[in-house]
Amino acid sequence: MMKRTVLVVDDNDINRLNLKLLLKENYQILEAGDLDGADEMLSGHRVDLVVLDLALPPEPDNPEIGMAYLARLRKESPDTPVVVITGHDQRAMALRAQKLGAQDFFGKPFDPDEVKSTIDRSMEARSQEVREQEMQRALQNQVNNELLGESEAMLDLKKLVEQVAGAPSTVLIRGETGTGKELVARRLHAASARAGQPFIAINCAAMNAELLESELFGYEKGAFAGAGERKLGWFERASGGTLFLDEVAGLPLQVQGKLLRVLESGEFSRLGGDAILTSDVRLICSTREDLEAKVTDGSFRDDLYYRIHVVEIVVPPLREHVEDLAILADAILIRKAALCGKRMQPLSDEVLEQLGRYSWPGNVRELENVIERAVVLAAADVVESIPSLTGPQMVADNLDPLEQWLHQLPETGIRAEKAVAQFEMQLVEVALERNQHIKARAGRWLGFGDRAKDKMRYLCDKYDIEVHENP
Repeated sequence: MMKRTVLVVDDNDINRLNLKLLLKENYQILEAGDLDGADEMLSGHRVDLVVLDLALPPEPDNPEIGMAYLARLRKESPDTPVVVITGHDQRAMALRAQKLGAQDFFGKPFDPDEVKSTIDRSMEARSQEVREQEMQRALQNQVNNELLGESEAMLDLKKLVEQVAGAPSTVLIRGETGTGKELVARRLHAASARAGQPFIAINCAAMNAELLESELFGYEKGAFAGAGERKLGWFERASGGTLFLDEVAGLPLQVQGKLLRVLESGEFSRLGGDAILTSDVRLICSTREDLEAKVTDGSFRDDLYYRIHVVEIVVPPLREHVEDLAILADAILIRKAALCGKRMQPLSDEVLEQLGRYSWPGNVRELENVIERAVVLAAADVVESIPSLTGPQMVADNLDPLEQWLHQLPETGIRAEKAVAQFEMQLVEVALERNQHIKARAGRWLGFGDRAKDKMRYLCDKYDIEVHENP
């Protein structure tokens, strides 16, 4: 682990040497014999703590010289803790120094145990303070729903979000998995007149039709087995605010009809109830799927599609604004380190270059996971490399399926029949992955035409590929 740095400011050579011998095992020691030397060290090095003798030139018998410098340090470098050295009869002076901002003090002649414990205690106190500050900053960034990035793609996105935020219109957010669609929805809410009202997010693909309907619209006591008391639905709880339907393509058809009624009239009823209720919500939806194709195959109502597709916002994948990677990585590093109770140094140019060579199929969410893993596994306060992105896998992830297959072939020759079968299986897996594991769509992606679903079913059976998809 990289040693933290202590600057010892004392005009006595023997004192500086003794302190260096006491502390060098655990800390990197810098030395200065006067105030000019101290300024030079502080301007040229990263210093984690200053040990300051109050008796310094040009008046070594006047502790006010050191006190004045302490006051200056606290003003110019408030984040750098200072421990003062006092004479054996100067406790009152030490207490005064603490009122000026000194972290702690120890006396002369030096007691080795006292010196070590004072420095260690002061370092730990400062580390804890930094962790708390970074935690607050990390949490504040989450609250602010900040869209990070200065690329043309992100600037265009932020401009569009600000334009749309103030309108009452329904918004459809499109984008790949992990691009930050919910973050865009939260930013739309935060920048709108509804900002002080509830924001409720629902993943439509995570629940069956009955549960989703009861959660959206609520239910009366006795509406079904287990309904022991009345429950308000999300439309009621979000009234005055924003309701975000994530992965709206996963809405069952029976729920789509009831949602359409709310959008058209603002009216709905709780399950098991007759009362007509109203709710004033702004609806924002998101999808990673091809909604137009779902309208064509009848799994998504065309009238609902037109209701939610008033304003469209497309969130770009990370590979299309990779120039923002350094900004994103830095912000994620601060947040993840704070949540893990660590203080990490900024990512090096080498690590950022490594990240930049990767294609990021999982987008910003994958970047967050990679950096969190690196922070958790880091033995020191620096991320030296990203192990999960090194080697052939990193190269292969940037290639098309055929190029990946060719890249993996051995130099010593192959059995063609077996190799071709392996490639076919890999191609089927890639097609399913890129098409949400929907056989018909994956088959069309592979060019199978009208027989797409049957051909994919045959290939999945042939290679024992298990696929769970909506009927």
